[in-house]
Order: sequence, then C-alpha cells, then structure tokens
Amino acid sequence: MGAGDLPPTERELRIGKRLQARREERLFDALLALRGVEMGERFRLRRLLAVGGEGAIFTVSDQKDPEARLVGKVALQPWHKPIRLTSKLLKERRGILSREAALIRDAGSPFLPEFRELTLFRNPLLDPARAGAFAEPEPCLVMERLPGQDLDLWLCRVHRGGINRRALRPTLDRITVGLLQALADLEQRGYLFADLRPGNLRVVGRPLRRIRLLDAGGCVPLNGDGTRFPHVPSYLPPRVFRNADQGETLVPSPAISASMAGRTLYEVATGQAPQAETYVDMARLVRSPISPPVAEIIAALANEDFARSSDALKALAKAAKKRRPGGSGAVPTASPG
Repeated sequence: MGAGDLPPTERELRIGKRLQARREERLFDALLALRGVEMGERFRLRRLLAVGGEGAIFTVSDQKDPEARLVGKVALQPWHKPIRLTSKLLKERRGILSREAALIRDAGSPFLPEFRELTLFRNPLLDPARAGAFAEPEPCLVMERLPGQDLDLWLCRVHRGGINRRALRPTLDRITVGLLQALADLEQRGYLFADLRPGNLRVVGRPLRRIRLLDAGGCVPLNGDGTRFPHVPSYLPPRVFRNADQGETLVPSPAISASMAGRTLYEVATGQAPQAETYVDMARLVRSPISPPVAEIIAALANEDFARSSDALKALAKAAKKRRPGGSGAVPTASPG
C-alpha cells in the first residue's frame, strides 16, 4: 500500500478540518492525492504536515538515505478549481518556490533548514494536454525537517502549565538571545527574516540549544527592491502599521525587523500576542518571568530603539559583562534549548 492509499493521520485530519472551515475540502483531497508521488530517482512524498499561504509541506523519504529526516515543500495551487489554473499562475508560484530554494542554498545559515535538493516530479493533479506549464514538471524543495517544537505550541504549554518562574527564566532568556543570534546571522549574510512570529520559529533542545527559523519563505534580501514583505500585521511596529493602513507601501528594513523581533519576544515573555497598532504592555513585560536586563532589551526592540537586531545582541552582551565580575554575565550567550 502506497502513502497515497493510507488513511489520513490525526494531523492530516486536523489540516483537513482547517481547510474545510475555509470551504476548501476539495483542496485537501487534492493534497492527499500527492502522497506517494516519486520525485527524481530517490525521493518520495509521504505524509501531509502543513499547508500555508504559498506552499504545502510533506514528509519525504530518501532511498539513498533512509534515516534522513526530510520534508518537501510544493507550491500551493488551486488544484481543486481547475478553471482558476493557468500557465501564468503555475509559473508564478513555482517561481516563488524556486527562489526560496535558492535562498536556503545560497544563504547557508545554520538557523535555516538545510537545503537538500530542488527536485522535479510529474504532477498527477494537472492535465498535461493543456500544454504550457501544465505539461512541465512540478518542483519540490527538499530540505531538513527541523527537530524540536514549534515555539507557539511550546509557549502555550509553558505559560499555561504552572511552571515555576525561576525555572522558566533561563529558557526564556536563551530564546531571546537565540532569536537575535539568528537574525544577526541572516543580516550578515544579506537577508532579513520578515515574517517574524512564534509560529515561524522552532525551539531545538540539547545539545544545540538554539532557535531555528522554520519558514525560509519569510526571508527577503537585505538590499532587495521591497516588493515582497511577508508578515502578520500585528507584529509590525504601531507606527509602521498605521502608515500601511493609510496606504503607504511597506518596505522591509533591519529596523522594522528588529522591532518585530521585540514584539515576538514580548509574546515569548508574557504569553500574550501583540495587538495591531498597539504598543506592548510594559507593566506586563516587567512582571514576566524574563530577567530584567533581557526585558529592557525586548522593550527597546519593540519601541524601535535599535537600528538592527545585531545592535540588540551587542547590548545584551554588554549587559552580561556588567552583571558579573570577570565578564561572565547572567544573561546567557548560548543558543536556547
């Protein structure tokens, strides 16, 4: 029995319910039909893991490396509505996926998933008789399946689980440092992570103890043309949100990314998601389990006091040196876990 013939897993059924709520039941059926498809001479799509705005993620098996933990991302198309499918649309969305693959490969950041291959397969959902892009092979971005837990799910557990504040503080501090390390690393490589929110971050435990950036589609070139800015509005600085609400074109920048990091880290510290056009609640941040010097940095980030994330990371290192003799500060400099 191939993967395409297996009954849906609990996770796949949850995805199906979300798509059903969007009246896209037939899209779910189409995605399940891709399970079991062979790609190139070594890869095969297995189980559906997630469906986003631009792509669908599947587990992937590798004949040459059966122990490898891999996922494949396929450009999401309205396969359930053939009348909407055009060669132009197919090429546009495949192009976005190909650019994401090139970004992961070229950036080489240890905070992004490791690139494995951009492979091709014949898409059984398309009628090749329509010619053009319909007759062309479908690309699939094969990459590392990140270990650890999604940060948004982890936050739900720790903030509602009655965990002792003193026990929680070191981990929350490490997450702050880890996220800033990831963003600073990307800045050095010429990229911004524009779609900052806990749902796009992953917490990796020992021995690496670091934050990984889950969706490389949220990356944009540091010196790009500004035409692409994937984001959730509530994580934008209030000033930027108001400007966008008044019709101003949003262009991602290191300063905006740094402020979005502050709002994301506010949610990490407090368990409360930021509200669009509203500044973070400083009193709530002070009462959170996070350490005072880290809380100060988070507040400064959210208030747009830093020009880039690397500046906030340097400020944290400076604070650590001041807090302990000999330069070993209470603020952790290692990656989180």
